[in-house]
Amino acid sequence: MSEIFGSFQGSNGIIYHNIDNVTSATQGDIWFDHANSDIKIYSTTSDTWVSVDKDGELALDYSKAAGLAVEQNLYAQAGQPALTVLAVGATTSGKVQGCSLGNGNVVEVYATGADYEVANVLYREFMSAGEPICFTGLSPGAIITSTQGFYGVGEQVTAAGQKSPMPLLSLGLSFNESYVYGFRSSNQTPSFISGGTTGDSTGQVIIVNGALPSTVTFTKNGSNVQGQTPRDLDPWELTYFYTDANVEYFISATSKVMACVQAYMGDNPQQSSTDTVDPNARFYDTRLIMPLTNDGITWPRSGYVSAPYDDTQSKYYVRDGVTGDFPTVNPGSPVDFDAATGASDQDYEPRGATRLRATGLVSAYSGADSAGLEATPMMPVSAMSQVVAQPFHINDSGDGGNSGVAIASPYKGTAKIYEWDTTSNVAVLAYTVPLDRGTTGQGITPSTPEDQYIPVAGLVSNDAPGITDTCIIELVGDIDPGYVVADVPITVISQTNINTTTYTIRSQNGTTTQSIVSQGDETLMMGWTPQTKRAVVKEDADGYTRRLDIDNSGTVTYPLT
Repeated sequence: MSEIFGSFQGSNGIIYHNIDNVTSATQGDIWFDHANSDIKIYSTTSDTWVSVDKDGELALDYSKAAGLAVEQNLYAQAGQPALTVLAVGATTSGKVQGCSLGNGNVVEVYATGADYEVANVLYREFMSAGEPICFTGLSPGAIITSTQGFYGVGEQVTAAGQKSPMPLLSLGLSFNESYVYGFRSSNQTPSFISGGTTGDSTGQVIIVNGALPSTVTFTKNGSNVQGQTPRDLDPWELTYFYTDANVEYFISATSKVMACVQAYMGDNPQQSSTDTVDPNARFYDTRLIMPLTNDGITWPRSGYVSAPYDDTQSKYYVRDGVTGDFPTVNPGSPVDFDAATGASDQDYEPRGATRLRATGLVSAYSGADSAGLEATPMMPVSAMSQVVAQPFHINDSGDGGNSGVAIASPYKGTAKIYEWDTTSNVAVLAYTVPLDRGTTGQGITPSTPEDQYIPVAGLVSNDAPGITDTCIIELVGDIDPGYVVADVPITVISQTNINTTTYTIRSQNGTTTQSIVSQGDETLMMGWTPQTKRAVVKEDADGYTRRLDIDNSGTVTYPLT
């Protein structure tokens, strides 16, 4: 906007005008009209200033929303994505299954964003740490909040037998700008957009707005995609954009938004949160769209790295000890992740975990395994938590490409997988997983501080004892839903190969329902970190990172991480 004397920008990004001769403005700006003792909000939809009632109710709503946005940003910076406001991005059955991440947890579900704004609670449940629940009757755009952390997935099941759950969106992972890559069946345009034909495959980008009004733009190489012009969204409004090629796309928003993406093959992609979908559709690569980062960890198989700025330089560090300079990334020219690093493991073996540290900002998608048609986004190190949900019943079949729990971290440590015991109604320890570096998980002694950028990782699956790695723990029997607790921040990938079998699980209002199903589709999980568990990691005088440890006798040590 043009310069206006006497205006100022608040920390929430809103421009406040305190004189009367306003000549231009952008969506959501506030004008204090002294001549009429009025307050006005600028709307790009009508290209006018909209008067607020004299009591300032709309201004109060904006103030509350701005405060919520600041609070959620602080949660995000503290690695608390499962403690923030969550949104249902996709579900075909109306089911959303997740786990509580703390005791005395109050989990509230709102049917829509509008209901959330006026505190119209649909379901309220009181839950214990690790306790699973499957809510029913929900639609895309439903909102979930908690007091002690909650995370899970929306079920997607079609008559064709395809089952690809979608992770919940988190306001703690919201962004103003980010990239998304269209995988596999993202290469045509649905007929209702621009001349497509029945049976087209398309990529479906789902946007849920945050607490403030926003204008969202969806582009490819700087141009709108098939005439999909920028859209003005109300707080918590859900909308769909569609791809037309298996390439890189860019999302830009004037206020924070949450987003997810999937490749869709069928006759009737959703156009609104209440639309039905083609029962013979299939969903590929259901995954979150993450904020840009300069430091993240993932398993690079079948993925690409994008960057918003020219000549973005990065270094990569693979868990097996291989490091190097990553090829330069430019806008519109994503770089093949595993080809550049050589970390192209078939599944989620620890040796393939890779950390990318960039001089600028990057986004990356990766992780498709040998058994399924899925991918997961690179997890920013800043968003990693120490108590992470594991909402699936993981069955004892296949290798790590079918069922298992993969864990990685920037720091050496130990993770413990807990499962919910329906008899005792508490979460019980199922597996203890060491997290370390090297080709066999027996550590790499750092010779420089940079060596500690090599990530650590562990895995519970049937890959052991076939793969000799002390951080791969053999899966013996099924794992029930619960959570993963670690003494360092972690990223967790869960997957299970339950195609048809379900079990009875708690639902809302004292009822039960049948659990969701999944088809070996890897899913990136989120968590939070209670203050009593938060790791303390510091640099020593030589620049090496060390973690403060206190054993059960109270002895304090500072081992290298």
